[in-house]
Amino acid sequence: PLPSDFDRLNPTEFKPRRILVMKLDHLGDVLLATPVFSNLRHAYPEAHIHALVGSWGGTVLRNHPDVDKIVQYDAHFFCRDGRSTRLHDAFQLFRNLRQQKYDLLIDLRGDWLTVIFALLKAAPYRLDRAALQIANKFGYARFTGSHEVERNLDVLRSAHIPTPFNIPTFHPTSADETWADDFLKALGVVTERPLIAIHPGSPIALKRWHTERFAAVADWLIAHAMAQIIFVGVSAELPIIAGIQKQMRGKSFNIAGETNLSQLAAILKRCVLFIGNDSGPMHLAAAVGTRTIGLYGPSAPERFGPVGPHCCTIRRKPDCPPCMETSCKFGGEGCMKEIEVEDVIVTVQ
Repeated sequence: PLPSDFDRLNPTEFKPRRILVMKLDHLGDVLLATPVFSNLRHAYPEAHIHALVGSWGGTVLRNHPDVDKIVQYDAHFFCRDGRSTRLHDAFQLFRNLRQQKYDLLIDLRGDWLTVIFALLKAAPYRLDRAALQIANKFGYARFTGSHEVERNLDVLRSAHIPTPFNIPTFHPTSADETWADDFLKALGVVTERPLIAIHPGSPIALKRWHTERFAAVADWLIAHAMAQIIFVGVSAELPIIAGIQKQMRGKSFNIAGETNLSQLAAILKRCVLFIGNDSGPMHLAAAVGTRTIGLYGPSAPERFGPVGPHCCTIRRKPDCPPCMETSCKFGGEGCMKEIEVEDVIVTVQ
């Protein structure tokens, strides 16, 4: 993963002044990479640590104490709204990054721009997760675990960089903390009853649990735990939430589309529990320390599950191969239907 001369360096003597970490994936993937920045700060407290991420990733790292600068680049492959960075702007960005004279590049997931960095040797030393993945394919074990957090940290471990931090974190701003208190009070949320967040959406339809089952769980929580239910998500998920609320007997709140990421994180910090599909909000809830239950079907929790001391997942068809399809290739409604209401209730209890 590094030029051979890096292997001869004593890690305690290697003191990079400028480090660039490249992580262009989706929001949840960037959250799972946050321990990398914490460990780099621990190992190199004097270094300037920059992050090359998509605009969505910028929102994840904007208030992170171990990131000194965010550089945004919306790679075509990871851009869900179709508005990727233009070619001209990408080349300008490349020139600007070259001028930074980084001592160490760490590529956790890149595209053609980061490949150019490698070919032109834009920094004296480079750590590349792709190199570990290729070695794994050829039977040389390079990953200590299957989870994304561990695979990201293995990139650092390959260069003998200590990794004492392995829990993803998110840091809302103090302004958003205050905003969350005021927002919930205006909404009618009371502090005497537990607040539980539910996220029923996902960009991939096969990852969504059935709406009538979300409704049943929400009603059970209201009846048996005196819970206040708050549905979260993006504005495109409003019809999904409206459909759930129509099937409920109890009252609930719907704030989908009303918050930015940091505001949502501050609200999730005030919840005693989060229940939702495999998605960015699920990882966000775990990253702020909220008890989290992730519902999984066509994705693998052992690879992409929420991380933290109060996190668990439910998957009832473990033999179903992970997929990103819009419809189940085996027919029917997909493997999310295997999760029953009782499965979630038992897990909550």
